Parts: sequence; structure tokens; C-alpha cells
Amino acid sequence: MRTYIPGSWEISKERYLELRAFCLQYPQWQTEAASMLGVSGAGVDDMPHGTDPGDPTGRAVERREMLITKITLVERCAAAVEGGVWYQALILNVCRPMSWEVIRDLYPEALKSSDRTRFFRARRAFFNLLDKEQNKSILSGQ
Repeated sequence: MRTYIPGSWEISKERYLELRAFCLQYPQWQTEAASMLGVSGAGVDDMPHGTDPGDPTGRAVERREMLITKITLVERCAAAVEGGVWYQALILNVCRPMSWEVIRDLYPEALKSSDRTRFFRARRAFFNLLDKEQNKSILSGQ
């Protein structure tokens, strides 16, 4: 699959690449967040442990909440593009890098239509929206 770099978008090439790298972490966030559901407290044994002060369970909860926030941001932006009709195709294409052709062949139900141009317009709208939402959350301090 070729790496598409935008030409005349609302965002720069560098910002696009940053957002793309952000989205490629989506499967990792899901896996890590799911694995943190079973986090238990420190066991009591005679072995030495780390010297980190504080509550390890509390830190795990904060880490999981941060991961869920990132997952939600990506999913919310994908769902907002054209009322969510491209949601599954956008997640597959942007977060689990599947080409449009692979999605068309393996997940035809994910595509609203077979119009390639409409899909890539939706993809562009996704990245523009993700950029705005990320900037908004940075400015608000989240």
C-alpha cells in the first residue's frame, strides 16, 4: 500500500504524518486498555519491588483512562464524518492500514459505495476533524 501524503489539505504534510502515526497506535491502545481490566494490586511476597511511590493501581487506572480517551477521540471523529457511514472503513484504512482495495474485497459492507473518490474525501474530512479535535483538547488542557 502506498503512503498517501496530502497536497492541498487544510493541514500540512507534517501534521498529516503526525496524525497518521497517532492513528496507527489505535490497535495497541485497544489491546493495552483491554489488558488493564484485570490489573490487580501488588502481591505480598519476600521479593523486592520498585521504589515508585504512590498507588500502582491508581496509576494503572489513569493510564487506562488516557488510552480510552485516545480511542474515543479517533472513533468519535470517524463517526462524525458524513454521519458515520464511513466509520468502519475509516478505522480499517487509517488505524489498521488496509488499502481501499482490500476493504472493498474483504469488507464490502464497510463501504457506503464503491466510489473511491468519495471514500478519500471522507478520509480527508476525518483527518481535518481529528486535527481540530486534538487541537481543541490540547487547548482545553485535557
